[in-house]
Amino acid sequence: MVGVLGITITTITWYIMRLHASEHLQQRAETLAIQMQAAADSAVNLKLALFQRLAERFQLVDGLPSDHLWQQEVNSYFRDFPEIRLITILDQKMRPVKTESRSPDDRFWIHDFLGLPQNQAWLRHVSETNVTHLSTPEKDSPDTSYAVIAAPSAKLQNRSWLVVATMNLNEVFSELQQRRRGALELLVKSSGQTIFDSTDGARPEDSHSLATQDIYTHHDSEWQIEVFTTDRALHGDEFYLPPLILFTGLGLSFLMMLSHFFWRESAHHSRRLSTLNETLNRHLEKERHLRHTHERILEFSREILCSISHEGVFTAVSPACKTVLGYSPQELIGTRYDQLLLPEHKASAADEIRRLVTGENARTQDLKTRLRHKNGHTVTLAWTAEWSKDDDALFCVGRDVSNELAAEILTHEREQFFSLSPDMFCIVDLNSHFFEVNQSFVETLGYERNELLGTSYLKLIHKDDKHAVVEAVRSLVAGNIVNDLYVRALHRDGTERWLQINAILSADDLIYTVARDITEAQAIQEKLKESEALLRIAEQLAQVGAWIVDISSGKTLWSDAVCDIHEVPRGHLPDIEEAIHYYIPEHQQRIKEAVELCIKTGVPYDEELQIRTAMGRLRWVRTIGHAVKDAKGNITRLQGAFQDITGNRQATEQLRRYAERQATIFESITDSFFTLDKDWRFIYVNKRSEETLRRSREELLGRTIWEWFPEAIGSEFDDQYRYAMETGESVSFEAYYPPLRQWFEVSAYPSEEGLSVYYRSINERKEAQEKLETTLQELERSNRELQDFAFVASHDLQEPLRKIQAFSDRLISKSDRLTTQDQDYLKRMQSAAMRMQALILDLLSYSRVTTKAKPFVNCDTNQILQDVLQDMETTIARENAVLEISGLPPIHGDPTQIRQVLQNLVSNAVKFHPNNQPPRILVYAENETPDGWTLVVQDNGIGFDPKYVDKLFHPFQRLHQRQEYTGTGIGMAIVKKILDRHNASVEVESAPNAGTTFRIRFIANRKEALEKDE
Repeated sequence: MVGVLGITITTITWYIMRLHASEHLQQRAETLAIQMQAAADSAVNLKLALFQRLAERFQLVDGLPSDHLWQQEVNSYFRDFPEIRLITILDQKMRPVKTESRSPDDRFWIHDFLGLPQNQAWLRHVSETNVTHLSTPEKDSPDTSYAVIAAPSAKLQNRSWLVVATMNLNEVFSELQQRRRGALELLVKSSGQTIFDSTDGARPEDSHSLATQDIYTHHDSEWQIEVFTTDRALHGDEFYLPPLILFTGLGLSFLMMLSHFFWRESAHHSRRLSTLNETLNRHLEKERHLRHTHERILEFSREILCSISHEGVFTAVSPACKTVLGYSPQELIGTRYDQLLLPEHKASAADEIRRLVTGENARTQDLKTRLRHKNGHTVTLAWTAEWSKDDDALFCVGRDVSNELAAEILTHEREQFFSLSPDMFCIVDLNSHFFEVNQSFVETLGYERNELLGTSYLKLIHKDDKHAVVEAVRSLVAGNIVNDLYVRALHRDGTERWLQINAILSADDLIYTVARDITEAQAIQEKLKESEALLRIAEQLAQVGAWIVDISSGKTLWSDAVCDIHEVPRGHLPDIEEAIHYYIPEHQQRIKEAVELCIKTGVPYDEELQIRTAMGRLRWVRTIGHAVKDAKGNITRLQGAFQDITGNRQATEQLRRYAERQATIFESITDSFFTLDKDWRFIYVNKRSEETLRRSREELLGRTIWEWFPEAIGSEFDDQYRYAMETGESVSFEAYYPPLRQWFEVSAYPSEEGLSVYYRSINERKEAQEKLETTLQELERSNRELQDFAFVASHDLQEPLRKIQAFSDRLISKSDRLTTQDQDYLKRMQSAAMRMQALILDLLSYSRVTTKAKPFVNCDTNQILQDVLQDMETTIARENAVLEISGLPPIHGDPTQIRQVLQNLVSNAVKFHPNNQPPRILVYAENETPDGWTLVVQDNGIGFDPKYVDKLFHPFQRLHQRQEYTGTGIGMAIVKKILDRHNASVEVESAPNAGTTFRIRFIANRKEALEKDE
């Protein structure tokens, strides 16, 4: 029992110890979570403060930091903080301006980060709030997470810029988790996403979470730290009975109980000490880290950090004073600050310190003072200072801005040169985007500056020149300099501008480009080439060459044209005697004297002489020469021009003969003729014009037309002459000139010299026209009377005929009372009356062709012909006639009269045929053109002798006996009159017993013809 009781007590004691051990482990986990939270919070806040300070230092530069300052700052941060992977400056469009990274992968990561819209919005939020922010963590790979620190620097070139850095969170927590002891593991999450895992992702499923702690790094990011263990033996809800407890005794149980008592006391004290120790360690760690950081900052900072007492004595100085001023910190501590100042800056510095001590100013920023370096030269420092009442000291940060001031001056001068230079300057990046352009650039191409910045310059390059630009960029990347690259750029209005470009690639991967607009020069060059080509062509066409004679040697130099004129090989170099020998003998002395006089006195000459070429041909030439003097005024050589004027001499002679012939023609023509110059003066008057104008040639020549004939001013002559002069168009008109009592028909032809006028008197024609108009009016009146007479006569004649026919009908009805001879007389009388009535009706139809005509319309010729055939259906059937008809085009005319024409032609074709042969008639169209078409009516009838064609269309003309074929002989006369009204022509082909063919040519309506042409 005692053993069992001992085992029971020992087991329970062991279990309780396990529970307390688990509780102790839980406390350790919570302590570790608190330590990690404090350390992480301290590390993040430290990074935010460091980059805020970096942004403030860049802000003091008042512009982008120089390459030297940029490399200095970036290298310092990379050296001291291995978790920082990349540092960059973003412009207001969130584009990198300066970037430095540990590896290319870091650049790719920040490029992807900037490409996300939510990150762009976050960066704009940072810029707007002007507060340093830490982004939410983002995974780069399953084992790596990054966070972005963004610090605004709003005064870089008066724009909104951001200093941005990427931080590897795995490296941060790897360094912090070194505090982890025993079986405790660490896990850091943000928004459910794992940032750091001390097990490298190998956490087992049966792991147990012991403690969690939240880290509020910033309002943009919240992290959670979890401490867990993978040791199942530490769980208090599982019983592990030690195997050796069964063999322990009551003594061991007693010892265990005793040890448990002392252990409880020690554990209680241990917990309290652990809590105090952890708190103390946390503060000590933070203080140590801050001290270490401050020492590193003081050690490596390029700026002077110092404190000055109330009495103006240095109490502490950073090592940077050795680099900046040449003094060590030990040399400066205990000395007054104003001993280093130049005299002109002492008063302003003392006044500013007084303001800080009295509280008038809370802080001084960018106070620039000039100090004396230990070696004697002057150094300019920009100070940021703040007075501490607690420490009764002035804390100052001084930055050497000597180089920056010089750089600012150079930058200002560069910007002035950049903006005022007439050349086009621009800066572009390797992504083809404009970074900066000067005023000359935007004015030359017509764009606004804001339209170009950030856009691709390839949009401005002519499509045919883009390949050359791309090759030039490749050459720059390869380390070469681009000179004299000629490309075409597109102006905003769409025109092309030729640019001459020089470019170089800088160390910051920006392309500095200077361009010059050579559009006009290019055009001038093209025109010069054209002019040179035209000059060569003109030299060939005009046969003009040049020559030079060296007086000392007597040698001559001939151009190719001179050699060609002399018909000698090109490049031939004759002496003076040989050159003179080419002139014909009667001209050799003349050219020789001219050359000798020019050599002796310098008097130039210009002669037209005749030469005999090497081939024996005679040519007229014009030779011009003048002397060339040296600096002392001595004549050293002769030079001049040589031209073949053989053609000119021949042309001049031809013109002389032509002028003589023209004068003879003008004098012999029957029309009057004179010419006027641009000032209206007579320059030529022929003899006929002297007679017409009743003025002599001597009186008219040199005087204006308006002086001698003032009555013409404001008349038709004045209007027409001035119109011809102003427009250059010829005019023709008729006008009456009262002073000469003459009607003139005038034609005026303008030219470059003035105006040529042909005119003649038309008095006789005008008188004849008046007589003709009177005659026409009388004829018209007579025609109206004849038409009235014909109408009345036809009606009056038909009345007796109707009575004759009526009485003859009554007599015939009683013919049984008459003798045979009387009956024959009655029949003859009735037949004559019927012929008389038909004749009167035909006369009426003939007279009504023009008097009763209808307006012209578009006629369906096929329909009209069908109507005619329908009316003649009985006659056609009786004569067994065969008609072959093809489609006919429409006619613009009088449909009733067209019907008469077709009916006369078809009825004649049916009527006039042999008794033993049925008529066969063809009706078709031929020769269809836009101007018209031809109607053909062809038959196989009896025909007629062609010599009677003209007689056919005369009224009352018959080609056959009345006993053989009926008719009045007026039908074809009606056809001819209708065709004349329709401006149609008719041709007839016929022969006895061979049929007849009528061809009628209808002219198309003008409007219809135009529509067909279109």
